[in-house]
Amino acid sequence: MLMDEEIVESYIAIREAGTAKLVTVIEILSPTNKAKNSRGQKSFLKKRQEILGSEVHWVEIDLLRFGERSPRRPPKESCHYRVIASRGDDRDHSRCWPIVLRNPLPTIGIPLKGRDEDARLDLKSVLNLAYEIGAYDTSIDYAEPPDPPLSPADAKWANALLRAKGLR
Repeated sequence: MLMDEEIVESYIAIREAGTAKLVTVIEILSPTNKAKNSRGQKSFLKKRQEILGSEVHWVEIDLLRFGERSPRRPPKESCHYRVIASRGDDRDHSRCWPIVLRNPLPTIGIPLKGRDEDARLDLKSVLNLAYEIGAYDTSIDYAEPPDPPLSPADAKWANALLRAKGLR
C-alpha cells in the first residue's frame, strides 16, 4: 500500500531470426517517460543509455506535445513531435524526423541488421489504425481545447478542421 506501483512500459524489439539477437528497439514515448524526474523517466533514460552503449539500433517516437523533450537538444527545425533513429553502427549520424502538427505523420525508416534495407513504417497508418481499434473517437471530447493549448494560429487551423469533420 505504501509502495509505488511498478510502471511497466511496452516497447517493440526486433530480433534476428534464428538467434533471437536484439537488432532494434522502438520506443514510443509515454507520459511517464516525459514526466521530469519521475521513476518512469529515469527507467526510460537508463534503458536508452544501455541501448545507445551497444550495437543495437534505437528508434524513439515522440508524439506528445507535453513533458520533457528527450534528448533535450532541439532539432534544427521547430516541431511539435519528432522521431529519432540511431543506428548501432553509426551513433554520430542519428536521423531525426521533425513533425509539425499541420503535416501528415511521415513514413520513417526502421534500421535492420547489417546491410538490410530499412523497413518502412507509415506512422500515419499506424496511428489511424490505433485510433480506430482503440475507439478514441468515443473517448476524446473535441469540443474541449487540447492540453497543452495550441498556438493561436494552430488552434484556428484545428478548429476549422474539426468543424469540417462535424466534431465542433
